[in-house]
Order: sequence, then structure tokens, then C-alpha cells
Amino acid sequence: MRFENTRTMLPRRFVHRAAYYTSSDHLVRVAVPIVEAALSQDLPVAVIASAATERRLREVLGGSAGLIHLPPPDARLRGSGQAATSQRARELRELTDWAGPSVVLAEHHPHRAGIHPSAWLEADAANNLALAALPITMTCLYPTDYPTGLESETVSASVRWNHPELIGSDGSIRENPDVRTPAEVLTMYPVLAPVRLGPPDRELTFTPWQLIDLRAAVAEETDGLGLSQCRAQDFVLAVNEVASNAVEHGYGVGMLQMWRRPDRLICEVHDSGSLREPLPGLRPPHPSGQRGRGMWIARQLCDQLHVWSDVRGTHVRLQTART
Repeated sequence: MRFENTRTMLPRRFVHRAAYYTSSDHLVRVAVPIVEAALSQDLPVAVIASAATERRLREVLGGSAGLIHLPPPDARLRGSGQAATSQRARELRELTDWAGPSVVLAEHHPHRAGIHPSAWLEADAANNLALAALPITMTCLYPTDYPTGLESETVSASVRWNHPELIGSDGSIRENPDVRTPAEVLTMYPVLAPVRLGPPDRELTFTPWQLIDLRAAVAEETDGLGLSQCRAQDFVLAVNEVASNAVEHGYGVGMLQMWRRPDRLICEVHDSGSLREPLPGLRPPHPSGQRGRGMWIARQLCDQLHVWSDVRGTHVRLQTART
């Protein structure tokens, strides 16, 4: 399966910074000058942080302090950095559409139970794609109290490779000479496969001439989930876009697997092609571009989309749920 972004890119406006903090008090001391500088320029400040951290910031800054609360990603997205980033990018596009240039503070907790550390590295790499054209300055705040091992190694790699600018202990900002492209980062730390779901409830192979049958099968499985007609149609279109890519770039044949749960439908599209871009469909297509829209559209039309590859080929998991 091969995915192409449009050849004409939107201009890059996203500024991605990182800073470390040693305690909750130190986090506040690092964050407050960033917020105050933004508010002095009448820039909106969005905060992605724990309730305790946000409460401390409001106490120190006084009242609401003009902060915009952004809730943590849906729990169902845990483990997929790209899916969480896609959801966040939709919120931040809305913010910049009505408020213009904005500042974002993101408190990181890579040691949360149940989340593999590389999912956070994947999310930071995904930010550099999904937010590239937005007028946002994002500062990611990382704690330093990690045990040794994979967790500490992955956090260090995410700071070093995904953030073009670093904030020092004195508050100074410097360019990061070790920054890498998202493709380079995810070559070193490949996207992980999601948790296996067991035998599918329904499975079918398809060719370009059977996409109409595929759409009918997905539509049939959405019945009884309590989805609105619009959401059901959106999901069918999302699966169709992914399947179309599979048969175009995966030697003309693909496989669809479906798992139906009481409140959601999960689909996986598999083909034997290679994945040339590790996180397709995160970067918005240029309005004048002719290609690269399929995966972008699919990501906008479903609750979760996760792409990974292995020796067997390329795989995409899509999910929609009753809200």
C-alpha cells in the first residue's frame, strides 16, 4: 500500500519546543513565563495537562487567566500516537480558525499505565506532520523522573529528535541540532501494531471490481450500532478510501476484516504492498493538489485510524463508535 501526500506542501508555521521539569512546582515555574509572554501579546493559550497542573497554573496566574482547556485524548486512542494526534489536530485547527496564532502547553506523562513509551514518540512525530501548517507554538513539558530502561530511552529520543527547539533551565530557547524528520524517527522506532482482537466476525478479500461489495458489507455491519445515518455513511466512505489505496498499490487485491462490538465497529484493511510513508494522511493536502487526499479524508471521517506495516505488508485499522 503506497500513500502519497500532495507534491505542493502548505507552508510550515508550526513551532515545536520541548522542556524538562523536575517536579510539579518546577513545571509551573517553567510554564508561567511562557503563558505570560503569550497573554501579553493577546495570544490564546491552550493547555493539555492534568487537572492538578491546570489548577496550579490558574492559581498562580490568577483566575481563569485566559487559559483554554483541551481534554486528554479519548481513552480508546491510547496506544496510537497518530490517532490521538489526528483528533488533537482537528481541535487545534478549529482554535486557530477563530483565534489565529495560538500557544499550546502539553504536559507529557509517558509512563502512564497501559501505554507503550513509543506511542508518545509516535505522537510527537505525528505532531510535526499534522500541525505543520498551523500558526501554533507548542511547548511539550517532560518530567525527568524516569527509571532507566526503554521508558527513559524513548522519552529522551522523543525530546531530542522531534523538537526543533529546546528550552534550557534558564528559560532560553536554542535550536536543536539533533532533530530528525518524522520518517527518520519512525524508521528508528517503527509504529507498533495495535492490540490483536482475535478472530474477526467477518472477513472478505476484494479486488478493484469488488469495492461496491466491500462498501455494502461495511454498511451492513454498521446497522444496529445506533449510529446516525451520516456517521454510518462517513465510516463506509473512510473504509472505501483505504481499500481503494490497498488495491491500487497492493498488487490489486486486499483483505477486509471486521469486528462488531455492542457500541462500535472495527475494520482492518490489509494488503501485501510496502508502506513508503510511516504516517500517511496526517498532513492536510494542498487545495490545488491532485493526489494524497484519500487517507486524509479517511482520518477525518472515523474515530480512529492507525497505520502500521510488517513483513506481511501494510495494515490499517479504522474504528467508529456510537457517541
